[in-house]
Amino acid sequence: MLPVVLCLLFTACQSGNANSSEAQQSLFKHAAGSPISVPGGAGNVLIGDVNNDKKPDLVVSGAKNRSITVLLGKGDGQFSTSPGSTIVAHTPHEIALGDVNLDGKLDLVVGTHDSYGVLLLLGDGNGKFTTAPTSPIVMRDGNQPHTHDVGLADVNRDNKLDLITVNSTDNDVSLALGDGRGGFTRAPGSPFAVGPSPYPFAIGDVNGDGHLDIVATATATGPLRAQQLPMSKALTLLLGDGKGGFRSSRLPLRTGEPWSAAIGDLNDDRKPDIAVTHHDMSKLTVLLGDGRGAFAEATASPFDFGGNVLPLMIADVNRDGKMDVVAAGGDSVRIMLGDGRGGFAPGPVIRSGPGSWRLAFGDVNHDGKTDIVTSNVESDSVSVLLAQN
Repeated sequence: MLPVVLCLLFTACQSGNANSSEAQQSLFKHAAGSPISVPGGAGNVLIGDVNNDKKPDLVVSGAKNRSITVLLGKGDGQFSTSPGSTIVAHTPHEIALGDVNLDGKLDLVVGTHDSYGVLLLLGDGNGKFTTAPTSPIVMRDGNQPHTHDVGLADVNRDNKLDLITVNSTDNDVSLALGDGRGGFTRAPGSPFAVGPSPYPFAIGDVNGDGHLDIVATATATGPLRAQQLPMSKALTLLLGDGKGGFRSSRLPLRTGEPWSAAIGDLNDDRKPDIAVTHHDMSKLTVLLGDGRGAFAEATASPFDFGGNVLPLMIADVNRDGKMDVVAAGGDSVRIMLGDGRGGFAPGPVIRSGPGSWRLAFGDVNHDGKTDIVTSNVESDSVSVLLAQN
């Protein structure tokens, strides 16, 4: 099995009103004790079993005191703060979990917007992390760092996790290949050029060749925004060769400034599709794939979320066998319900907490349903939303 940890997404935006109180309660409700206070701040949140007790835990990055806070799961949707927090060398903006040294314990990579260096924190299997001797991992040379996403995935099919970063000001993606012992070496050909001002990226095999591919966005939010806007109406698809190399192509969009992307089967044909949110509008763009790496925008796309959102994920949240899209923005989570044919209609809006800039999926209470966790940067908290359907 190829271990993959997908990156999480960044945004800040406003919210709207719920469709109805009944609709909200029918899908998700706050777990007991939610929202959970995180004194060091809540910039990003991940779900993973970091103390090997088979119960999902939360890992939260905090910009206020450069900390990583671990909330240990009880297996019922409730969490307790692990004693002490890990203080890191730079402000933790982007984080990803994965076992990089193959010891059966989850490790953590930490990126900051102001450095090409990524910190590697090794997990001890008890919920604690320590800085690795190989840290930091410098992903590229340059003088204008603006790292806006990190991810771990086995890109070259050697069963060892590799490290990926997005360099927003440089308009490229960097790849460092892992040796399975905590060491990383820049891949030949890295960095790989993408569209203007990329932010989060998505990873998956979009053309069915068994090699992981990357979908990069283009927000055109850099200092050359006026010149870059005409080039922002597209995603960049990096098709992997299974050895750490990529072939680039553009995926045009009817709308501009794609911010976040996610990969999933949106029309039930067993072929990967792409869902996209936008920096400049409250729309969901849907690109339907042919299973060979070509995509066409769905006939009715884009669909209106009814409020600004940026980070998104794909899951069947109402358990009807059709994939839905969940996105966060402002103080809410917005759901677009899929019809299984590539069409979407607005679903409920679930209140989470002020500044819900990140979200994560996972079954945190072991009931077989997909739950949602958001980080709420404006209230220094995380919200745990338990699936009810």
